[in-house]
Amino acid sequence: MPMYRVLDKKVQDNPLLGMHLFGMRIFGLYIFGSQSVPFLHWFRGLFFSITFTIFNVTQHVDLISLWGNVDEMTTNAATTLLFTTTVFRLVNFFRNRETYTNIVARLDDMLSQLMDTEVPEERDIIEKNLKYTRTLTLGFWTIALTTGNLMCVQSFILSFLYEPHDVYDPVTNTTQTSFPPVILRSWFPFDDQWEHFYTVYFVQFYNMWVGMIIVPCWHSFMVALMVFAILRLQILNHQFQHVEVYVLGGMYNAKRSNVERQQSPKNLLNFLAESVVEQVKIREYVKQLEKLISGSIFLDFVVFSVLLCALLFQGTHVKFGVESIIIVCYITTMIVILWMYYWHANEISLHSEKLAISLYKSNWYEHDVIYQKAVLQCMVGSNRLMKMQAGFVVMTLHSFLKILQASYSYFTLLTQVAN
Repeated sequence: MPMYRVLDKKVQDNPLLGMHLFGMRIFGLYIFGSQSVPFLHWFRGLFFSITFTIFNVTQHVDLISLWGNVDEMTTNAATTLLFTTTVFRLVNFFRNRETYTNIVARLDDMLSQLMDTEVPEERDIIEKNLKYTRTLTLGFWTIALTTGNLMCVQSFILSFLYEPHDVYDPVTNTTQTSFPPVILRSWFPFDDQWEHFYTVYFVQFYNMWVGMIIVPCWHSFMVALMVFAILRLQILNHQFQHVEVYVLGGMYNAKRSNVERQQSPKNLLNFLAESVVEQVKIREYVKQLEKLISGSIFLDFVVFSVLLCALLFQGTHVKFGVESIIIVCYITTMIVILWMYYWHANEISLHSEKLAISLYKSNWYEHDVIYQKAVLQCMVGSNRLMKMQAGFVVMTLHSFLKILQASYSYFTLLTQVAN
């Protein structure tokens, strides 16, 4: 398998993935034909990923060193766990980079074919989904970048205002010198971090920006892949509801130009058969997508309850101000990440569930018995629900709410233990 694969230049202009692929290009995960010296771009992505992973290891070292100090551990836990899930995703990408690249290339081809339609309703469905994806991506990037930059700016400003003082630690029964708040908790081989504060700050600033590039970029990219499945299901639902219009109304060629326009029952059967093939392709696409993300989503299911619990606990121990705003933005970002995956997985299930109903709403009863039997068989096949799973967790809104409920339960328990 090659170290990397160069994507066609036109893919970066894809109306659904363009914004997301731009971020992946900056990070170095995807390389396009318009980029010179592709090896250097691939090496940049590898360098970012390795340094980000090493930094995450230092976060875990710091977390272990604070064992028993609930206040300090919760300060470090949220970002440590978030970066851990991000590292897992990066490793998964490099292991399956050929599969990810193939999905993007195929999606670009399929979307181009869909956008060539002459059916106004299909164009409306495509435009609505493209607009929705752009709006969702911009909103998510805004929240994520606001949170990260506030953390960077707050730490930098406080470094000029902070006065070191002695603080008694009841866990270790020692008195230690306090340091100005850094961007992120992590381990460094310095006994006096105050003396090396700006070295620590620079390292954390670099890793924070690497995180601010890849975290929102990756999640919005994967959600865009899920939106494409929803888009195809919406178009298929519309076609099932208006089978006769597509064939007898002269729009058969608008979707499948290789089929001669004939006003005959055979055309109805052909159109129905090809629509069923399209349904099978969507199902295979969803399964392939599920296979790629199921491991990371299952990790999120386990980790995000603890992550949100740590943020809630931290939020109850800070005074109202910039830090409380940061925590609110942080919690919002984490909830939005979860919501995006579970909401769109739930939408895939809902739209796949409507396929049989959409076919039933067509005028199938006006045609001969052969066609009616074909419709019945198609409806039976469409009853197989498309659902995405992460391990034993079915990705639905119910699962999303269970994570939030577990987070609050952990938070109340942690508060009682800390008190």
